[in-house]
Amino acid sequence: MSVDDEAELKELLRARGMRVTSQRLLIQRALRAHAGHASSEQIYELVGSALPGISQQTVYSTLTLLSELGLARRVPVPGGTTRFEARVDDHHHMMCERCGALEDLDARVPVAKALEASRAAGFAPSSAAVTVLGLCAQCAAVKAP
Repeated sequence: MSVDDEAELKELLRARGMRVTSQRLLIQRALRAHAGHASSEQIYELVGSALPGISQQTVYSTLTLLSELGLARRVPVPGGTTRFEARVDDHHHMMCERCGALEDLDARVPVAKALEASRAAGFAPSSAAVTVLGLCAQCAAVKAP
């Protein structure tokens, strides 16, 4: 994690009247170092040895806080465990239905109409994204068991 990332986290926490803790800093570092779509369990495994006694709930709560602060993105996974990523710009995802791999999909997909239609139906959307389900290249190359 760069000094700027850490400084931004500290500033955002202080602005909310929250403490800057070593757990929060280390969890953000671990998420950035993972450079993918990590579950809270994976981040817990990464920080567990450096933070003896940390709970899985603390890791999950911190990842949720990072996403609320705009420093991480929460990626809901259809039928699976929520994942988190350090990449926060607007983008979409592809998910393998066989192995569970989750990859970024850099395609311009206008979601404004979906947001508009949901508002017209009385729904109060917070965001919209596209998740393409199917088989990753590796699984597609192998016949089903």
